[in-house]
Amino acid sequence: MSRYFHDVAIDPLALLLPTAIYVKLVEKLHPHEPVRAAVEQAMRSLSTEEKAAVVARARLLGEYAKLAEETALAEA
Repeated sequence: MSRYFHDVAIDPLALLLPTAIYVKLVEKLHPHEPVRAAVEQAMRSLSTEEKAAVVARARLLGEYAKLAEETALAEA
């Protein structure tokens, strides 16, 4: 098991509120969308090699997402 799972804390509100209400509250307080300006600023601060690594990783994650979507649709 990944070390990550040992360090994750549970939000107590997730235990107290119904899922639909909790999700709406979290999305309102902390929208799950990247701020384009922050991403652009971060990318400007990277070296050429770091930028290439970020783009390669993003493409790989995109391929994983596409595979997951195709698999889910095939099973439905």
